[in-house]
Amino acid sequence: MTHVIKERNVNEAFLSGLWWLRSAGVREESRNGPVLVAPGPVVTEYERPWERVLFEPRRDCNHVFHLLEALWMLTGAKNVAPLVDFNPRIAVYTEELDMHGAYGWRWREAFNMDQLEETILQLKSNPKSRQVVISMWAPLLDFTTHPWNDRPCNTHLYLDCRGGKLNMTVCCRSNDMLWGAYGANVVHFSILQEFIAQAIRLPMGVYRQFSNNFHVYTDVPMVAEFLSNPPTYSEDHYRNGKDLHIPLVADDEIYTDFLEDCQELTWRFKPEGNVYATRFIRDVADPLKRAYLERKAGRPYTLAGIEWCDWKLGFHDWIKRRENV
Repeated sequence: MTHVIKERNVNEAFLSGLWWLRSAGVREESRNGPVLVAPGPVVTEYERPWERVLFEPRRDCNHVFHLLEALWMLTGAKNVAPLVDFNPRIAVYTEELDMHGAYGWRWREAFNMDQLEETILQLKSNPKSRQVVISMWAPLLDFTTHPWNDRPCNTHLYLDCRGGKLNMTVCCRSNDMLWGAYGANVVHFSILQEFIAQAIRLPMGVYRQFSNNFHVYTDVPMVAEFLSNPPTYSEDHYRNGKDLHIPLVADDEIYTDFLEDCQELTWRFKPEGNVYATRFIRDVADPLKRAYLERKAGRPYTLAGIEWCDWKLGFHDWIKRRENV
């Protein structure tokens, strides 16, 4: 039986998904260790996918890494060198820093076409189309016995403009609830959805993720803690009445400029004081990256230059937890 979780955003979905898995999950063995797995597929539907920052303190998401990884994906890259400073463990899933299953590379390079550009053209020319599919699983690349350190867990995306909004469905063959579904995936794919929506000048609709195998690894200490002592309420700053979202591409900006800014930010990193073309990169992503790296190097840093938004609030809380420790 398929279980459906319909919530406002990732903070509410995290709570619902955890309680569902705790109550209905089945204990099994997997190639990566013991898991608690849902008895059937799980569909998570987000009413407001732009509310993508998970504030749960015990989950302790590295929001700067999640954001920069999502922007790196939009560049179509497969080499993870720009991300290692923010999460050294990402190199484990690569072949000499090249990630075989890199989503952005699959979106824009792997099939000798730019699927994002083609998606934008298709939806602009025919908003009623039911044939807009972005592929990430490639039989010729992935149905092999080669011991790749990474294969795509999310395999296909479906996009439509029903109701005058851009809706997206993500199909996932195997989904770790903690690190995947409500950690990295919700950031990566909702940013992709927002980018395409703003490129075709439509508001975002719903985001659904179909998780064919929805699970957690029970020998992970954080998982054991959540299962034994799950949160009873969602720590959701989005419900405080103040809009925390800054659009990736403003109405007076061009989506191709945003892509160029993503390339500059993740691969070249302009000297401080140089101006990016788009507000989100200039006032949010760039100063977040600088503050993170300065703090990591033990040098003085400030959050003052970061425009107030969900990303700044999440990073602020992340730092405070470390200072308290």
